[in-house]
Amino acid sequence: MRRAALALVLAVAATSAYALDALPGAREVTFDGKRLVLADSGRTPAEHWREFLPAGETFARWTVLASIREYPGHADPKALAGELVRALKRSTPDAPMALLEHPKSGDVIVDFITWPPDRAFVEFNLFRYGKRDGGGVVAQQYALRAYGDPGDFLRRLKSERPKLVDAMAKAGLEARR
Repeated sequence: MRRAALALVLAVAATSAYALDALPGAREVTFDGKRLVLADSGRTPAEHWREFLPAGETFARWTVLASIREYPGHADPKALAGELVRALKRSTPDAPMALLEHPKSGDVIVDFITWPPDRAFVEFNLFRYGKRDGGGVVAQQYALRAYGDPGDFLRRLKSERPKLVDAMAKAGLEARR
């Protein structure tokens, strides 16, 4: 039932336009009421990325992260999402994850929980992959991280996850210019 409801939300969100916005030029993004500022960007021949953190946080110890990743050489959001899922299963085989696909637009949402071998933190990741205007694939990511005992974080996430998936399916990251 919950899976059907999430698929319906994704279907409604994707009917208005079949291209996922790469938010060109955005120096700030918002998601789930949180404002994040551009903290890093880079490119390789295969990928261009911009990563956003709350003001005052660093990559050494962040709690909220958003990113926009562009893959100009890819044409299939589902195949790219599949690469992420396979990598996750290799690195953290016990990680809980879910994948939803919109049949018309081809947008794919992947969400999962992961942790490093030393369990120094636990992290929730939410990705939305879609076709990019002008070709290629774009991925919008939103991640939450907690350090130390993951109990409270995981309990809150249980009720917060459906709301976050719904927000990613409906609007994704939004630029603040």
